[in-house]
Amino acid sequence: MWYKKKAVVSCTRYGDTHFVIGHNSPADMYRGRTDLYADQVLQGNATLLLRDITPQDQGKYFCITMTAPRTDESGVISLVIKAPVREVHIERLGDSVSCSAGGIYPAPAVSWSTEPPTDAQNLQNSTRTQINLWGFYDIHSSLRLLGNNAEDLTYICSVTSDMNKRTAFLKHQAPIQASPSGDVVIPCGFPVPRSFNLTWSFNRLEPILSLSVSGQKAVLSVRGRWAAHVLNRSSPSSGLQLHSLQLQHQGAYTCELSTADETHVSHTNLTFTGDGESSGQVFIYVVVIGMLSYFLLMSYGTLVFLLLKLRRQDRGGGGQEPSTELQELNQSNGGVEINTAR
Repeated sequence: MWYKKKAVVSCTRYGDTHFVIGHNSPADMYRGRTDLYADQVLQGNATLLLRDITPQDQGKYFCITMTAPRTDESGVISLVIKAPVREVHIERLGDSVSCSAGGIYPAPAVSWSTEPPTDAQNLQNSTRTQINLWGFYDIHSSLRLLGNNAEDLTYICSVTSDMNKRTAFLKHQAPIQASPSGDVVIPCGFPVPRSFNLTWSFNRLEPILSLSVSGQKAVLSVRGRWAAHVLNRSSPSSGLQLHSLQLQHQGAYTCELSTADETHVSHTNLTFTGDGESSGQVFIYVVVIGMLSYFLLMSYGTLVFLLLKLRRQDRGGGGQEPSTELQELNQSNGGVEINTAR
């Protein structure tokens, strides 16, 4: 039987155990989370397997073996919980840079720096640490952007725990201009390690490609509509190579490269040059003007047709309305004769 303080962690019976009073089942907090290696218990190995551990599981565990008529206690096992920093998220939010990590134990610490270096007095940040539902620590820190140009600095956030340290880098590259139907190379701008995971995304939400490299092995996957525009030789060193660009490809491109200890994030805005935009606009204008001209010509033709039809109707109805027509003017017997035809 295993127990911690006065709570039963695991209790397993073999053979006739009528002499053992109570201790039939583990406490609620351990129910369904423990196991023994059943095939090894009778050989003297009562190793305890404890799953889904949390900081609340820290402490001293005792193992007791009860055989009539004696009770043997094997000793005390002290369990210490430590959870490393697995991932650090960094992003720009408005006029600040945000850095966060979660599921860490014990409480972590965060530090900021820039490349090129900045006076530490200018790196005043707001940091919040809280305990989540499982007893682990989540940390969130934000730093106001420095200077007027976001492209001047690389922002660096490091989260440190008792077990390890992870660092995240954020860089805004200079905007890039391209032409519709042309080609472009968008840089990632980070040193290339031996093993890494790389992802490219469009406007932060739409995945473009993922590249996983481990030693000499590389796996590249291009998503959906981007397969027609991404060149297979795209890599962290050569950047994202796109061809046959369209107007819908304008926007923000994000490169994220992760290693065992670091995460590098790079943002680049892609816009089309004025010539490309004006040619596209001219095409639209030509189409619109052509359609308007067509409708105007159709309307004018219809109007002329209606006017001609009305004129013919007026001429065809001349025998029904009385009219006076001077047909001949005779001068005889000193008078004037006017003939009227009806």
